[in-house]
Amino acid sequence: MRIWVTGIGVVSPLGRGASETMDRLIAGERAFAPLSLFEIPGTRGRIAAEVRDLSPEEVAPPGEAEGWSRTDAMAVLSAREALGHAGIDPRAVPVDLVVGGTTAGMFETEDLLAWLSHDPSAIAPLKRMLSHPLSSTADHVRAAVGPFRRARSVCSACSSGANAVLLGAAWLRAGLSTRVLAGGADGLCRLTYTGFGALAAVDPEPCRPFDRRRAGLNLGEAAAFLLLESEDAARARGAEPIVELRGWATGAEAHHITNPEREGRTAARVMRDALRCAALTPSDLDYVNAHGTATPLNDVMESAALRACLGPEVNRIAVSSSKGQIGHTLGAAGAVEAAITALAIARGVMPPTGGLEEVDPECQLAHLKEAREAPIRSAMSNSFGFGGTDSVLVLAQPGRFPPPLDAGIAPRRRSVVVTAAATIGPLGVLASRGGAAYLEPGPPPAEGAIPFNTAAHLDLARARRLDRAGRLTTAAILTALSEAGLGGAVQAEAGAGDPAADVAPSRTLPGAIVGASFGSVDASTAYMRRIYDKGAKYASPADFPNLVPSSPVGHASIYLGLRGPVFAMADLGATAEAAMVTAIELITAGEGEALAAGSVEETSPMIERCLGPICSQVVSSGVRSEGAAVLLFESAARVRERGARPVAVVSWWNSWRGDGVGMLAGAPAPARLGASVDVALRAQATVPSPAAVFVGREEERLVACLQGSPWAEVRRSTLASRSGDHEGAGGFAAAAAVAALASRDLASVLVVGGAPDRGYAILLVAPGDA
Repeated sequence: MRIWVTGIGVVSPLGRGASETMDRLIAGERAFAPLSLFEIPGTRGRIAAEVRDLSPEEVAPPGEAEGWSRTDAMAVLSAREALGHAGIDPRAVPVDLVVGGTTAGMFETEDLLAWLSHDPSAIAPLKRMLSHPLSSTADHVRAAVGPFRRARSVCSACSSGANAVLLGAAWLRAGLSTRVLAGGADGLCRLTYTGFGALAAVDPEPCRPFDRRRAGLNLGEAAAFLLLESEDAARARGAEPIVELRGWATGAEAHHITNPEREGRTAARVMRDALRCAALTPSDLDYVNAHGTATPLNDVMESAALRACLGPEVNRIAVSSSKGQIGHTLGAAGAVEAAITALAIARGVMPPTGGLEEVDPECQLAHLKEAREAPIRSAMSNSFGFGGTDSVLVLAQPGRFPPPLDAGIAPRRRSVVVTAAATIGPLGVLASRGGAAYLEPGPPPAEGAIPFNTAAHLDLARARRLDRAGRLTTAAILTALSEAGLGGAVQAEAGAGDPAADVAPSRTLPGAIVGASFGSVDASTAYMRRIYDKGAKYASPADFPNLVPSSPVGHASIYLGLRGPVFAMADLGATAEAAMVTAIELITAGEGEALAAGSVEETSPMIERCLGPICSQVVSSGVRSEGAAVLLFESAARVRERGARPVAVVSWWNSWRGDGVGMLAGAPAPARLGASVDVALRAQATVPSPAAVFVGREEERLVACLQGSPWAEVRRSTLASRSGDHEGAGGFAAAAAVAALASRDLASVLVVGGAPDRGYAILLVAPGDA
């Protein structure tokens, strides 16, 4: 299958619109100017690349702007342009949506967070906080531009936008979608501005990627979306491609939360993976849009990686970085730069690297100091994020190269199984069968933080940089990996790499997809309070990296040596289910072999009293508690190859936006007790029920989804009374389902979870009943 890009939309500091942005990039214009959005005394830098005269009122419904953000505004405007450019109306044909980002409405809410932190008793649901969750941008794009059949929010720090495109491509390649609007959006805010300053990563002058005198990055803000279509779908409506999306890859360095590998081994591996996926070689490339942040470490690493991947061709292939003109747009960067790369191919013009005058000897490449007109057969766009999540996209002239080997074959969907589960909650650290404890009658959890002895599960010296969410996430994944016989993924030393993994395809290496509904709210609140009360010099370089939504899973990948796909999801009270379904989809599409997926939630007055009620509509009906829950998903073929046995089989899944009515009608009927149930169990006087529905929290919207489905009359079990009435309860429901199937107490379990205007369902069956 070929994947075409048929629409592009961009909002950048250089212009509103893809064409204007590209025109000004080619002209060499730079968008840096004194920062006007906010003022913070003591900052090292005072410039940024802002999108001027931008307001949520432009796109929000009348009277709703209070709950919308600048990030939302950029996302909506660029999404509209991409759809208009492609001639697609989501009301007429099915379109799916993936949004990458890191900041969402932080700019609009950070001062409120700082104010509320002075008096926790005053915390109350406030409409202004509606823009705070990372998933709010996807929600608002859907409200203003949609409808969309499914929508996901992805975070892998600065590679978020690229991973959004990658997920969209995986959906298309597996036949799960025919059209996907994929991209990223991030607005400037005080948190990221002071945070990068605290890391000494900001140049007070306009930045100079790859230059010998470079002194750091400049921050920017932007949004970009690409409309991806299968070739068949595009041809059927008479659409013409702008470019072809040929290849993609993502992998984790497992090295350091902020500093990249100096040698660029993982970046080179991921570049090779993307070229392999594209069925191209370095001799087919003419241009690279580099990540090129202008920080001393990144530029040297990327240069080394390009030399290792491209070999002798590195002296021919032109390279430039857009960040020298529009700044580092964080979670939007991967999508913005993919859009720029696509436009460069379409126009036959390569933009320059702004600010580059004297190339650093350690960064010797075929750099562009001025725009160059030349045919571009294919090009590569690189994106690297905090935690070492490296992602690469390869685009090409439509029809220039022979179709990929599988282009004429119907999409292949691989079978997915569960080989382990783990929970860390009020009942302790439990492996697969232990999850059944949450189904037993018992008292509600105690209020406050759960007991967790880090030293009993992790090496304290190696875990010193991990915050609480990072430790819970790491311990949960470690428990699941160890039970599944994949403990060899754990490295003997922090950051130590496996030489064999440097050449192995990223898709074959263990990875993780773990999110949190609202991120590290309390830590972000404390951080912002210090900034407001004392100034930028009190921004902590140790704390800032842990405030990125993907920090917990990034820390886990470093500690455990996970070098496959690693990123976070965010979807309010359905985050665990969103992560699990995404892992299933990636393995189904051949984009992963073993992925731990779930969520981590911490106790927080801000979430309990403000964000939960107004965003997730979680009004506590009991003790909230906290915890982490993950399932380890693997391809069935991989499990057979390594001689392992699954504890559950993924029989069916679905996700939706809207009220969910009718979305479970197509689910297979509950499995009957069969060969998978022990003979001794069948001989008992009381035979257990063959099927059940597990939910984290009992909610009317989930009951409505079940009506009219084969599962409407099946008994339901709710986990919140034992796990805690919090956004992550759905992860505990999934783990309990695995426990019930592993012990043969049940033959099939439908796990259903949701939040306002969204839902997920996963049907798990006992091995042998698939």
